[in-house]
Amino acid sequence: MSETPRHILHLVIEGFPAARLEEIAESSPATNDVTEIFQLTEANAREALGKIFAADTIAVWGKAE
Repeated sequence: MSETPRHILHLVIEGFPAARLEEIAESSPATNDVTEIFQLTEANAREALGKIFAADTIAVWGKAE
């Protein structure tokens, strides 16, 4: 297995309950990987796109209806 850390991006869509953000952080494995939680808004969509292309793994979280 490679020792190079992976960049794991958790992309959180507007409306996702803030109380559940801790659940996202706890779901990431305790390894040398770099985990980032990023709140997507209309205003930062360009920045989010850059983060998506730079990440090795992406999880998208949104409000369940």
